Amino acid sequence: MASKQELEGLPLTGLAVLCKKVADNPEKYTEAGAAVAAKLREQWFLSEERFNPSLKEQQEGERKQAELKKRMAEFLAGVL
Repeated sequence: MASKQELEGLPLTGLAVLCKKVADNPEKYTEAGAAVAAKLREQWFLSEERFNPSLKEQQEGERKQAELKKRMAEFLAGVL
């Protein structure tokens, strides 16, 4: 089982892959856990859709991704 600190050291893409693993296995991680994982992965996917953002938009996107990374790591530390 990985700790929250270890998970926070992974790139956001790696956390998204782990979320997909949880989302694709509700029988192992529960339906509720799979649903949370799917939602986190969806939020990651949407955060990656940035085309030539302004500096302000880029900074806001980076802030949101940092928050998402923390939420993903916290969630995954509890289920993996």
